Amino acid sequence: MNAISNTVAKASLALAMTIAANGAVATPDLSQERFDCLIEPLRVINVGSPVQGVIQSLAVDRSETIDAGQVLAQIESGVEEASLAQANMRARMDGEIKSREADLELALQSKARIDELVEKKMASSQQRDEAHAKVKVARMALQQAKERQTLAEYESRWAAKVLERRTIRSPIAGVVVELQANPGEFVYENPIMQVAQLDPLRIEVILPIELYGAIRRGMVAEVFPEIGGQAETASITVVDRLMDPGSSTFGVRLELPNSSFAIPGGQRCEIAFRTDGAMDDGLALNQSTRPNGP
Repeated sequence: MNAISNTVAKASLALAMTIAANGAVATPDLSQERFDCLIEPLRVINVGSPVQGVIQSLAVDRSETIDAGQVLAQIESGVEEASLAQANMRARMDGEIKSREADLELALQSKARIDELVEKKMASSQQRDEAHAKVKVARMALQQAKERQTLAEYESRWAAKVLERRTIRSPIAGVVVELQANPGEFVYENPIMQVAQLDPLRIEVILPIELYGAIRRGMVAEVFPEIGGQAETASITVVDRLMDPGSSTFGVRLELPNSSFAIPGGQRCEIAFRTDGAMDDGLALNQSTRPNGP
């Protein structure tokens, strides 16, 4: 036991002397070594409805590719459509405004005649005051009519938003993973379908703790998917700062461009890190001041 302890102590001393002499431990050559990894969608989302209701129709099926904002499902909306039509009609009604404009015009003409008669001392000041008051009342009535029309326009927009909430759209571009509800079913808190974002793909790999510091954000790696096996290039986006003490490992995440959805998610892969991999200059400069950080 003492012999083993002495050997470890000598090895540690030799490593410390090497670091002191060279200033740092040489970065290991990782290009010849492959590690197991897993290719997953960047995000998987359970799409639900913001309102309660019965599903009227589904616009997509399982495994279909979808765009961000594409219609996925429609919630029954007959009442909301009728409310919107009514609100639109009310917002277009201008008969009251035209009537109030005519009243104001008549009040102004009457006021002008009374003012002229007052100057000729053929009408009393009381009649003049009444004519002026009628003009004010007519103006206020016209203003109220315009305000009611403005309110009707806001109600029309509100009704349109209420109706729009019953059209379920995709928050991401990707594929439909699973349909979790069917037309005719009532939705409350249950999801309607599950969608996955496949561009870019997310790659997770677990590495031994000895490589911590040699793997940095911005580096690139060659990924060999289980299906096809053709090498793809991915870049490191996350290096965990919390180790797993039980296995002496840490996690690394990479992103793999997949604009054509040619690479399916949910498969195993192998990965080889480039020792000459590109790294963002800002990240490299920041990490050079923290030799123990990722």
